[in-house]
Formats: sequence, C-alpha cells, structure tokens
Amino acid sequence: DKIYSATEVVDIELAGHRIITYLLGRLLEAVLHPEEYASRLLLHKIPEQYETDAPDRYGRILSVLDHVSAMTDVYALDLFRKLNGHSLPAV
Repeated sequence: DKIYSATEVVDIELAGHRIITYLLGRLLEAVLHPEEYASRLLLHKIPEQYETDAPDRYGRILSVLDHVSAMTDVYALDLFRKLNGHSLPAV
C-alpha cells in the first residue's frame, strides 16, 4: 500500500526488468556456448576485465553477473537496443 506506483515509474521498472533479463540471458548463453558464432561476436563486446573465458562454468557465469551489475542504465539500454536491432550504426 505504501509503494510508489505512478504509471511512469511502473513502466520504467517493467522495461528495466525486461532489459536486465534479456541481457543476462544473452550474455549467459554466450559464455556457456562460446563455440557458436553469435556467442563469439557478443563476447567481443564484453570488456577484457571480465573473465568470460574462465576455466570453470562458475567463473564464466560470475563474469557475466559482474559485467551486468556494473552497467549503467544508459549503457544497458544502449546494448539492449543494439542487440535487438533497434539501434544500428549508419551505413
């Protein structure tokens, strides 16, 4: 009853949930299946400070969680748009 639930705030929260869920799914899929072509392309977008090629599955998953948790809202939204084809460079 005491949670702020203005329409605009709820819309942003729902969009944020969708963005984070999508990014986690795509990045986890990439580190768990790095042999796939799309995974290799996506892994190149992750900064080298994150150990996406860790020797164990736990380390690779942790690298994705670290990367996503360090994203700013603007960066996460930009990456989401690019991965969905909504924001492409001019050709």
